[in-house]
Amino acid sequence: MSDVESGQNREILDLLAGISGPLAQALGKGCEVVVHDLTNLENSVYAIAGGVTGRSVGAPPTDLLLRHVVDGAAEHAIGYRTELPGGRSGRSSTIIIRNPRTDEAVAALCLNIDITNLEQAQGLLRSLLDTGIDGASSEPHAEARPPREAFPHTVNELTTHLVTEVIEAAGVPVHLMKKAHKVEVVAELDRRGVFQVKEAVEEVANSLQVTRFTIYNYLNELHARSQEGLS
Repeated sequence: MSDVESGQNREILDLLAGISGPLAQALGKGCEVVVHDLTNLENSVYAIAGGVTGRSVGAPPTDLLLRHVVDGAAEHAIGYRTELPGGRSGRSSTIIIRNPRTDEAVAALCLNIDITNLEQAQGLLRSLLDTGIDGASSEPHAEARPPREAFPHTVNELTTHLVTEVIEAAGVPVHLMKKAHKVEVVAELDRRGVFQVKEAVEEVANSLQVTRFTIYNYLNELHARSQEGLS
């Protein structure tokens, strides 16, 4: 990246940081506005206003944002449900900001709104409006549980969360895993962007009870398969 492009990106980030506080105030209590620097994924939180997730400047991205960036960050993600820290219900939006000269995704403006109290109020209103006539009820069918987005405070928390989640999803204890299991774990972690983070290889190697060299071999094997169209 040239000095000119870096300067342009910084101007965009500073502009977004300048409006993050007023925007959070305008949206009201229970709303958080976060500006992420997508050129610095390890410490992507560039500015934050509101206390919904308890993070601060210098925190890493969420697991969902990291994967979105790795997948190309082609589109915004507006109004998706998520589970906030403490099991509270949230409604989030992620707006991707691009450098108009290079078309590079350089920032994400994220809005996290705690809607727990609104859901409780909605449930109360439904119960009051429930007539019970002919066994009918105004209660809706149970909705699918929203995805739980990890809001890590440090890059180590982010890496540990992703590694633990993927290993548990594999369904095989690490000490019983064959090479094929471990390669698949590494493949999923690669898809989620874990290896965009420095020192992630060490964390993954320790968790899978192999060496860093082995993890690099797995990654090379996976990338070779991808180039051959085998995965």
